[in-house]
Amino acid sequence: MKNQYKSLIPLIIACVWTFSVTAQIVPLIEIQGESDLSPYNGQTVTISGKVTEYFGESWYMQDAFGAWNGVFVEGPGVVIPANAPYWNEERQPEVGDVLEISGTVTEVDGNTQIIDAVLVDFVDFWNATPMGVWVTAEELQDEQYEGTRVRVDNATVISAPDSEGYWTVALEDGEVICWGIDTDDPGGNEDEDGPTPGDVYQVYGASHQNGDAYVLHVGDIDVLSLGVAHLKSTDWTLAPNPVQDRLVVSASQHSPGARALLQIMDARGRQVMNVPGFSGEVIDVSNLKPGVYFVRLALHESSIGTVTRIVKQ
Repeated sequence: MKNQYKSLIPLIIACVWTFSVTAQIVPLIEIQGESDLSPYNGQTVTISGKVTEYFGESWYMQDAFGAWNGVFVEGPGVVIPANAPYWNEERQPEVGDVLEISGTVTEVDGNTQIIDAVLVDFVDFWNATPMGVWVTAEELQDEQYEGTRVRVDNATVISAPDSEGYWTVALEDGEVICWGIDTDDPGGNEDEDGPTPGDVYQVYGASHQNGDAYVLHVGDIDVLSLGVAHLKSTDWTLAPNPVQDRLVVSASQHSPGARALLQIMDARGRQVMNVPGFSGEVIDVSNLKPGVYFVRLALHESSIGTVTRIVKQ
């Protein structure tokens, strides 16, 4: 009998060793592999990190600051248990949760993801969210930030959200496509009307590959300024739009012969042209840089008037 027990020892050791290997926490930088494809693709891993953005059954996790340290997770079966008095019912993961999860690494449309996630341990909650790395439009299009929290500054909204929730902002060095909207901050730091052309934001979120480009999955926005596009639409006709050199502006049929103050402002609300006593004529805009502008026509200097968005090519 003693010899039989001895014969079981190698098997027991092998089982314990195997369990320790499969349960070992793998850093996200190793899972990302600092390359386009994860060296763990197709393997089951255990990770530990903080939830940085969440979208119900999917979310992002990060275990260190900066590049290569984030990943997108799909876990419809992951449920956080009730924790009275903080919350009284089961819930899905939320920003600030620290989780240990197990799942399968896979590559989906260029993104390294953890799918079929299972909760191993609920470590902590209500932790501060990392601010994210400041990036330019060019830097966002880099694999190293895929899955990690980033932020862009002085981002001017140039297109409102479409039916799928995508909207575009312009930075100094190019454009960034954003997805998702966060407009209900009780502290009043966000735009209740949602992204509107001319608004200027700081945008925080996670980088996610979408086709040939990286988009920003939005977690938070801070409003720096609201654009003149929040004003009412115009009663004047402007053509062509987009425009290259000459903009023809004329009063509508409801106000022929009207004279007004014409102003052209850039996307940040800065005046770039001023024409008092305007009654409808051709405006030379050839010296304007390509981008989004707003044409304001007002009967008086102090009145709001009407505003039209144009695009200079």
